[in-house]
Amino acid sequence: MDEIIALNGLIRDHCRKNKIRLIDAYSQFDDGSGHLKRQYSNGDGGHLNAAGYRALGEFVALMAADRLNPGNIVACLGDSITEGYPGHLNERKKGNLWEPYTHYLQRPGGKVLNFGLSGDTTEGMTLRFFRDVLKSRATACIILGGINDILGGVPPRDAFQTLVALYSECDRQSILPIAVTVLPVD
Repeated sequence: MDEIIALNGLIRDHCRKNKIRLIDAYSQFDDGSGHLKRQYSNGDGGHLNAAGYRALGEFVALMAADRLNPGNIVACLGDSITEGYPGHLNERKKGNLWEPYTHYLQRPGGKVLNFGLSGDTTEGMTLRFFRDVLKSRATACIILGGINDILGGVPPRDAFQTLVALYSECDRQSILPIAVTVLPVD
């Protein structure tokens, strides 16, 4: 989907120019043709299966390892991928735990909070940032969102501008922003 590639390009460029930490999840989950790797898809076109959430969680944990130390509070802000859809609806699938990616970030002495909401847009994420993330006293905020804006017809640049406002507000509040690119879809 060209809009996802455009949004991710804007995110990458902005993070590079402004020295914002970036986790490029798109390139880890792209099958080479712009689609989500089959082994990570739950089959609905855009959500991860248990293996996908594990892979995403392990990748994010590797890229943000220094923020998962004891005493740190990491807020994860996003849409259904952060929430863990559909795993939160059917916690077990064929005997395997189906946890959101945030589960794989947990470390002794650290705190990881999941502020994901299925179907949410970057505007909704902004509301939750002010309502929930700030109250959590987070030291870092992993921000993964924008696909629902794109699917709803919002131009990539508009979704990007809302994400930039979130990164900036994190800085203003002394919270380390960690941007994550939007995942490919089937």
